Amino acid sequence: MAERRVDQSQSFFVPQDRALIGVVMRQHGREVTRFFADEDEADRALPVQSTDDALSLAGSWSDLSWDETQEELDRIRRETPPSPPIEV
Repeated sequence: MAERRVDQSQSFFVPQDRALIGVVMRQHGREVTRFFADEDEADRALPVQSTDDALSLAGSWSDLSWDETQEELDRIRRETPPSPPIEV
């Protein structure tokens, strides 16, 4: 008996004013990317832990002084030589 090959590739139409949203996830031990044309549907597909991890970053640097951070960035900017012009 011949084996039947299952083709899992799918296609769908998306209006040109809509972007595709790729969500990387693990499925059966492999990393796969699922694509969505609807942002709410993509949000629902995200694992809760991923969302929690991303939200936990908010405020991570709230204990830093903005004045000190700005001074440090200015120092780095002054001490770093500019990149040469890009020639096309």
